[in-house]
Amino acid sequence: MNVNIVISIIKLIGGVALLIYGMKILSTNLKQISGGKLEKFLVSVTDNKFKGLLIGILVTVATQSSATTTVIVVGLVNADILKLKNAIPIIMGANIGTTITSQILRLTSIGGDSWLSLLTPAVIAPILIIAGLVMMQIAKNRKSTTIGQMIMGIGLLFTGMITMVDIASGFSDLPILSDILSKLSNPILGVLAGAIVTLVVQSSAATVGILQAISTTGIITYSSTIPIILGQNIGTCGTSIISSVGGSKNAKRTAAVHLYFNLIGTIIFLIFIYTYQHFIGFSFWEEAIDMGQIANFHTLFNLVSTIILFPFINFIEKLTVMTIKDKNKQDDEEESDYLSILATLDERATNIPSLAIKNSTMVIEKMGEISEKNFRKSMNLLKDFQMKRLDKIQERENAIDKLDEETALFLVKLGSLELSEQENVTITALLKIGTEFEKIGDYAYKFSKTVENMHENNVQISEQAYKEFESMYNITEETILATIRTFKERNIEDVLEVEALKEFSEMQRENYKDAHIQRLKNGKCNVESGIAFIELIAIFEKIIGHCSNIGIFTLNYMTNKSFVTKQEFRKNIYETKSEILKQKLNECSHKYAI
Repeated sequence: MNVNIVISIIKLIGGVALLIYGMKILSTNLKQISGGKLEKFLVSVTDNKFKGLLIGILVTVATQSSATTTVIVVGLVNADILKLKNAIPIIMGANIGTTITSQILRLTSIGGDSWLSLLTPAVIAPILIIAGLVMMQIAKNRKSTTIGQMIMGIGLLFTGMITMVDIASGFSDLPILSDILSKLSNPILGVLAGAIVTLVVQSSAATVGILQAISTTGIITYSSTIPIILGQNIGTCGTSIISSVGGSKNAKRTAAVHLYFNLIGTIIFLIFIYTYQHFIGFSFWEEAIDMGQIANFHTLFNLVSTIILFPFINFIEKLTVMTIKDKNKQDDEEESDYLSILATLDERATNIPSLAIKNSTMVIEKMGEISEKNFRKSMNLLKDFQMKRLDKIQERENAIDKLDEETALFLVKLGSLELSEQENVTITALLKIGTEFEKIGDYAYKFSKTVENMHENNVQISEQAYKEFESMYNITEETILATIRTFKERNIEDVLEVEALKEFSEMQRENYKDAHIQRLKNGKCNVESGIAFIELIAIFEKIIGHCSNIGIFTLNYMTNKSFVTKQEFRKNIYETKSEILKQKLNECSHKYAI
């Protein structure tokens, strides 16, 4: 291999990089300028699979990347905004939309003195780059700059393709290339090669573009090209699979849909093509293939695969569920297990307000339980930090947010109906209590992120500080449990226990803060550990405050009275239940003394 060949290979790789970079610029800036509209556009699919197919095509044509569309879909499913079943036709549409790139790139083969040559990438590319650059330079705002970058991205995409074609045209006399391509006529090797190359470059359009560039040499045939095209459709699934790592079960299933669609389509095409070739034979099988024919086969594969598999969307969904199964409900349940309770918020239940209120109460109870679990698991992180545990906490936090959002919408809709005064009071209380449990969940998650930051920066707190911190954690944990009990059982004793724990925690918090400041002065703790200690203690304070609010709202819920203020509540407690409160404070002093 002489130096000229090495230089040519480097230039070819540079062309591929420029093609991919152009796609990346176009896709990134399009998403930025859309301001989340792309996601909303995808969500608008509802239950219409034909609409979903069309949306998948349009979004992919706009972004010039099926990977972008699929990654967005995986994210939406992971956030439980889009259902798995509705995601399947979008992914099918994305596979069709990505073939437009190869159809555009085939224009590179147009030449001569024809006016059509003005439409070739060789002419359009520099115009787009110049136009994009000018627009970026004269832009008065961010939106104009973004549009300029998008235009330049398209120009760079075409420039990369032109570079690839120019360099590849000099490979026609390379025996080693002809030898490699002849081996790829083997369907298994060809499919593997296409999948691996696409997995590496993270773009099926780029792989097809490489083939189109090499086809200008006249040394690749149908027999060596078709398996590679089939393989690249499998390789492109790598991006969506990577994006689903750490996501929910349904996010992983969405990535699996992308893989199964292309894998099943490839198997069908391989069986048909090679069976026909063996018994009858294609007259053009060993003939050279050109850019347009590569683009056409790429399009044909995705169109036919969609036509064949489109009626079997339900089967594909079941296949992914069978492959990626839900775990048994154990201590670490998946987000989807928590969200299953949302099925109780059936709009038909609004015809029976008492049933609707009962169902809403069950969902809010579940929110409280998940919030408490996240708080407990966050403490476990401090003792033994594991990224997997943090991911589970994130899943549960997502579930809490979703439960709060759906319950609030359901209760607001219920509140717009003709209800009794007590039912209206109850709905108002439930809305407030749901929000308070959601805030407890937020602070539990903040607790876990603070612990993560401590782990990453190797922040250690002193033995005495840890004892004080653990005492405050135990007080807060007991307060959360008493609050959940208050809401479930509507018992005034539990309300008093929450208030006693709140009073005691305030006294302890001030004592521990003073002690920690003294340790800092004495050099027994450093600044980093001091900040972490104060942050965590502040989180406990916020959680206990929200627990107290739930107690007050639940008391209104229990007594069927109009809402009282916190001041009125505490005045009443100290006037009528002072002895019980003192007794409970005394119990706390003995229980949590260190």
